[in-house]
Amino acid sequence: MRKISWMIAAALLAGTALRAQPVESPATSQVRILATGGTIAGKGNAAGTSYRSGAVSVDDLIAALPGVDKIARVSGEQIANVPSSDMNEAIWRKLHARALAAFGDPDVAGVVITHGTDTLEETAFLLSMILPPTKPVVVVGAMRPSTAVSADGPQNMLDAIRVVTSPASAGRGVMVVMNDTIFDPRSVTKFDVNRVEAFTAPSRGPIGHVLNLAPRFFGPPQPQPDILALGEAKLPRIAVVYAYAGQTEDDVRDIVRDADGVIVAGVGTGGFSSGARKALRALVEQGIPVVATPRQGHGDIRRAEPTPSARSDDDDDRVRTIGGRELNPAKARILLMLALQKPRTFAELQAIFDRAGTTN
Repeated sequence: MRKISWMIAAALLAGTALRAQPVESPATSQVRILATGGTIAGKGNAAGTSYRSGAVSVDDLIAALPGVDKIARVSGEQIANVPSSDMNEAIWRKLHARALAAFGDPDVAGVVITHGTDTLEETAFLLSMILPPTKPVVVVGAMRPSTAVSADGPQNMLDAIRVVTSPASAGRGVMVVMNDTIFDPRSVTKFDVNRVEAFTAPSRGPIGHVLNLAPRFFGPPQPQPDILALGEAKLPRIAVVYAYAGQTEDDVRDIVRDADGVIVAGVGTGGFSSGARKALRALVEQGIPVVATPRQGHGDIRRAEPTPSARSDDDDDRVRTIGGRELNPAKARILLMLALQKPRTFAELQAIFDRAGTTN
């Protein structure tokens, strides 16, 4: 009888202990997912070597996130479903509008944008120039499709959701999250075409990591650049001239025809051949701005007004170029497109690149 009583008492105590266990409450923060396609939404073979980008819906992406309901209440919207090589102005405008709509919802803590990795840095930089830093925005992708063994998309998305719901993200505006790492859109670039650690920031390094399920930033939020308005008219056409040995005047003329502005992916500190110089000088004399950037995508290119005594016909500064600062050619193109939505002087354009083209 004593043994039976002891067993009953033990069972009652165990039941009390089970009832006393804390129950993890559902998350209260809301996050809006804006999906655009890319490898993160790809479907193909298990090895990830053959797949079709943009084949998985935003709802299926969210459904593949284990435990996401403990991080945030997530809602999704399919903006597009394309490989990021097909990213275009129409999709950018829709992203801008839907992100602003999410900002206007007081229950939404932040926005996550799923994107292909090939042009991810361009979209992230564009949005950082046209969205106010009211709420955090993270652009995220994957190097392996959703059907691959060890697909990196779900982990990257969960990390992105953790970043936009973190109080430490306040005032940081648009960010990029890939492979447990947080980047500033001005300095991030894709440097590898295969590995999951495909992104880096050669000039500045990352701004934080997502470790032990929480974002950790290396410093306080950087001052955000002045927001440039996105007008209703089609964005100006900006040509990109890739400099190389033996480039001729005609080579450049074929590329820059009918352009509203030109980005030079230059050699060294943004330089170019004597043949290219003739074509570019003619453009500048017509009032078409030319921005010098490094074709290697790394370095700070500054430009000062050359003095008459310092000029020579063999000097690249003989062509009045704008210094692209730390922006690579693709990002400099985006900034010049936004800046040329209204007439600006050389000095005004240089001031915009000085402010937005570096994280100093």
